[in-house]
Amino acid sequence: MIQTLNTRVRRVISSLDEHTLEVISKSSSSLLVKLLGLSAGMVVSIALGRTLGAAGLGIVNLTQLVATVLMAAAMLGMDTVLIKRVAIGHESGKPQEVASSLYTASVINGLLAGVFTVAGMLAAPWLSRRVFHTQALEIPLVVTLAMLVPQAFARIYAASLNGFRKIWQSNLANNTMSTWVVGVGLAMLYVLHLPITVISVAVLYAVGRLAVYFSLGIYHRTLFHYSGPRNFIPRPMLAMGIPLLITTTAFQITSNADGVMLGWLRSPHEVGLYSVAGRLTIMESLFLMVSNSAIGPKLAFLYSCGRLREVERMIHRVTAGLTLLATISLMLFVVFGHWLLSIWGREFGGAYLVLVVLGIGQFFNISTGCCGMLLVMCGHEKILGYLSSAFLVINLILNYFLILKWGALGAASATAITIAGQNIAKLIIAKRKTGISTVPF
Repeated sequence: MIQTLNTRVRRVISSLDEHTLEVISKSSSSLLVKLLGLSAGMVVSIALGRTLGAAGLGIVNLTQLVATVLMAAAMLGMDTVLIKRVAIGHESGKPQEVASSLYTASVINGLLAGVFTVAGMLAAPWLSRRVFHTQALEIPLVVTLAMLVPQAFARIYAASLNGFRKIWQSNLANNTMSTWVVGVGLAMLYVLHLPITVISVAVLYAVGRLAVYFSLGIYHRTLFHYSGPRNFIPRPMLAMGIPLLITTTAFQITSNADGVMLGWLRSPHEVGLYSVAGRLTIMESLFLMVSNSAIGPKLAFLYSCGRLREVERMIHRVTAGLTLLATISLMLFVVFGHWLLSIWGREFGGAYLVLVVLGIGQFFNISTGCCGMLLVMCGHEKILGYLSSAFLVINLILNYFLILKWGALGAASATAITIAGQNIAKLIIAKRKTGISTVPF
């Protein structure tokens, strides 16, 4: 029996083309890094949930949600533009194009991040008292927004590393290191018997983001050496970046509107419950995020060369694996959801239905494959922007009415409906525009 299984595994591996094997190789390394980051994030979240309770955890997460939306707006979609331009420039042996793209993004995104930092800090008292009705949110929000500029440059470095095919290194610094710093900081506060508050946690997150900025900057300088002229090329980058800004901002608002509107229409307590269920469902979307990071630059290069059959074959095999993993993850949430939530504390057990509903939404997100990435890398980012904007409006409307009626469960239902509808639409449009279907049937 074992010999038969080994024979089948060899046949499957031998049937894979070089591009699929490269994606699997890159994805496996990135997946390991993502899992390390996710594990650290889970430990930190559990520690905060048990220390601060659902309300304190809700305040911490609200500050991160606001910063995330502002960061998406400040990036203008340039991180995705950089992945494509750096990948093509690197593969084509044109370092000046890479350098010019990085210089342009640094100027534009650095300035925008600075503007949003000042505006956000000035608006922090109003947001905390009038919008979220929680004065305890003000100082953590100011501390978090102070890190927008370092975050912007860290995003630029991370996108460039993805373009250079240094995917797991980018993920290690950009998505994992910050969480490790927070975890170590919490451990030190506990050992030294110092108070763990929402303010001290916000400071730890700020220190983590500074560590990410410096580490990515140092590593990027050792990887890319270019001393020639750099051109400021805003027009071609903004031509692609503005539609992506709409897409990215719409995605970020759609992803975070549920938590922000819960804080507005309900309370930080419900935000805390909801955020734990959302963190668990990230496990489902983890595999899609990793495969998109690995497949994006290769997809852009193959499509630019007109090798459509290779693109489709690679995407189909990746999507088949993603669908299997998504099914297993959803079943785990249904069967073991109560036990998983109880790790944060008894009060978090009330988020079981929220967890299941969000898990269903993520299943649709994963099983439709990289249809959004396909549209971007094949030059149809404007269509994706229009689609994202339409579903953003739907998401906000659904969140408002369903949160008023069902609270956290309403937010989960609005998010799941939006995710499913948007991904099915992207799947159909990608097929019509590129001739490539992201699902293998």
